[in-house]
Formats: sequence, C-alpha cells, structure tokens
Amino acid sequence: MMTKERFVKTINLIQNFQSEQNTLSVLIGKLTDGYGIVEFGDNLIFGIINMIDEDMKIAEDDDLLSWWLYEDVDKIVYETNDDGKKNKIEVKTPEQLYNYIIKEYNGDDK
Repeated sequence: MMTKERFVKTINLIQNFQSEQNTLSVLIGKLTDGYGIVEFGDNLIFGIINMIDEDMKIAEDDDLLSWWLYEDVDKIVYETNDDGKKNKIEVKTPEQLYNYIIKEYNGDDK
C-alpha cells in the first residue's frame, strides 16, 4: 500500500510534468505557424497511474485518477448513504483524494 506521502508526491510530480508539457506546447506554438502539442512521456505517466491504481486497490475504478488529474471539474465525489441521501466528499487536494481512496477502496471504516 502506498503511503500518503508517496501518493501526494507522485500526484504532484505528474501534475508538474503535465504543466511543463503544456508550457512547452505553448512555446512551440508561438515559434511555429501551427499549434504545438507535446505528448512525450504520456505512456510513462499512464503506466504510473496504472501502478497507483493497482497499489491502492482502485483498479476497478481505473478512471478515478485520470478524472482527478485531467478533468476540469469540481473535485467532488457523491456517495449515497443507507438512507438514500447523497453525501458530498471533497477531493480537491491529493491528500483528500488519498483519504477518500483509503476509506472507499481499502475498507478503512467498513
């Protein structure tokens, strides 16, 4: 099981890598007549995401990390409790996401 510290560090590294790719794409776009798109390292990033999925036992929901990393939406997960009410769980930070994963997929309070 991946520790919270390692999880947060890895997620931050992925985000920094993606940011550098985006910056490089913008720069290439300014230097050329077209739009620069930098895609090197994508296979490595997706491999790391898959390893985290397996290590954190969330492989059954293999879109969770991709959703969190790449979708431009509020980082909120909704769960329906036993009474049928929806609970809103914020996962805005890597730490909150880690806590959610531990609780939901690793049976921390089940």
